[in-house]
Formats: sequence, structure tokens, C-alpha cells
Amino acid sequence: MPELLIIVNPHSAGGATGRRWQETESRLRQRLSVPFDVAFTQHACHATTLAREAAGRYGCVVAMGGDGTINEVLNGLVDDNGPLRSDLRLAIIPRGTGADFVRTLGIPRDLEGAAARVARGQVREVDLAKVHFRDFAGQDTLRFFINEGEIGLGAATCQAVNRSSKRLGPRLTYMWSTIVTVLRYRDHWVTLTLDGGQPWRIHLSNAWLANGQYSGSGIRMAPHARLDDGLLDVVAIAHMGLIEKIVRLRKLRSGEFIGQPGVTYTTARHIEARSEETVLIEVEGEPIGTLPATFELLDKRLKVVA
Repeated sequence: MPELLIIVNPHSAGGATGRRWQETESRLRQRLSVPFDVAFTQHACHATTLAREAAGRYGCVVAMGGDGTINEVLNGLVDDNGPLRSDLRLAIIPRGTGADFVRTLGIPRDLEGAAARVARGQVREVDLAKVHFRDFAGQDTLRFFINEGEIGLGAATCQAVNRSSKRLGPRLTYMWSTIVTVLRYRDHWVTLTLDGGQPWRIHLSNAWLANGQYSGSGIRMAPHARLDDGLLDVVAIAHMGLIEKIVRLRKLRSGEFIGQPGVTYTTARHIEARSEETVLIEVEGEPIGTLPATFELLDKRLKVVA
């Protein structure tokens, strides 16, 4: 049996992954130079089921798709105790809208470059995080993540992105969705508690709970974040007027908004977030539910091929 399973989201990259699969598979067979099996996702969260089934049979599971696909695969490979096997590895061939987690890892976004990384097999251990939250059906739910979680405006933007046709391409789709959401979004009062400290009530525009440095198709929201430092970078933007929000949009992508008035940047391992209002949250670019939510790091790390 091959050591490698590639879980492919055929709908990623606007459906191009599925349409061009025959050519892509041929190129992968040449580049990887090792046998591999392939499984295609058929519906939302199917990648989690496929990865869970693969965890006991393969040494390395490759997520081929966007950040959402990576997150689904991750959730099939880990539980509250960490990775299901200590030798289990996650690899990534990015094919989606955002490709944000791979920016921090430095994995190339072209097929040949990413496949070369998989073939090389060099492993990096990265921190694992989880979030307890209320899903859209009102049920208490658990989700694991390795790049970022987000509260507020950014989660609403992700919802707009996922509802769009994405015909403009990744960057312009996010940019347009951000502008539209900023014009419509209303900030909310949120209480944050970091590592059991004093509750902090903030009129919140947006907050990131970041393991990686990027979200939103290249926004450098946490430029000091490290994947293996045992901490989540907490970046919170307080309420500001509409004109000021629009002016600051141009500083988001570069990370220059850090240090501006109304922006708090700190670190924590355990973050509780509550609100009396309905406030959206997302992980890895996928809206998953609403507050209340608890974000925290696990004690175990995951091996990622990078």
C-alpha cells in the first residue's frame, strides 16, 4: 500500500482542480516519484471523514485544496490528545482561494514547487489549536485549527467571500468582499479573557487568534506569529469610524496597521470570547458559528511537511 494519500477537493480553485485533474495527476506522478492513492471530497466536511479513515493506514496525508480543505483534513488527523499517531504527517498542495497557511510555511503555491516539497519530505512541527464554539444550528461544537481563528468583521468577510462567485480571482475577491462588508458591518461589544486574567470589554471591529501570520488571501494580520512558539498572537482592532476603517484597509495587507491607535497586539494560550450580541467567528477562512467561543492551544504539535 502506498505511504501517501492525496485528498483532493475538486471544487477548489473555482472548480479548476477537478476539471484539470487528469493533467494534474500526470504531473504529480512524475514529480512525486513515489506511489500514492487519491480520494476526492464529495461534500462539506468529507475531507475530515477521509482523513480520519486514512490516519491508520497512511504515514502522510496530503490536503489538495484551499485553507478550508486543509482544516478539514487536519480535523480528521487529530483529537483532544493531539495527532492520532505520533508519526502521522500532514502535507499540502495549495489549490484554493486563500493559500494563507502555506505563506507562513513558505510552501510554493505552484503545483511543481509544492509537489517537490512533498517529495523532499522535510518535516516541521507546528502548534495545534482548538476552538469550542456555538455552530449555526446553536449546538456547542469543537474544531481544531493550525493557522488562525477570527472574530467579527473578518468572519463576516469570509462569509461574503464564500458566497461570491470568485470570478475576480483570490486577491480581488477578498478585497471586494472586504470593502462591501466594511460598508455594511456593525461593530459589537465583546468581552475577552486571556489566560484567566481580568476580563477585557472592547467595542470590537475584529480580532485574530493567530498561529500563522496570514489570512484573507495575504493579509499579514499577525507579523510576529510563530508556528511553534506555544502561543497564539491576539490582534484586536477596536471600533472606529467608517472613514478611518476605509483609510486603514490599505495597511492591512502589509501588516502596517499593527501599532496604530485602537490596535492591541498580545499573546496568550487560552482566550475566552463572549458577547450578548450575535458575533460571527471563522477558522482558516471558513465561517463556523458565533460567540461564545474559547480558543486554546494543545500541548501536542503536528508534523507538517514543509
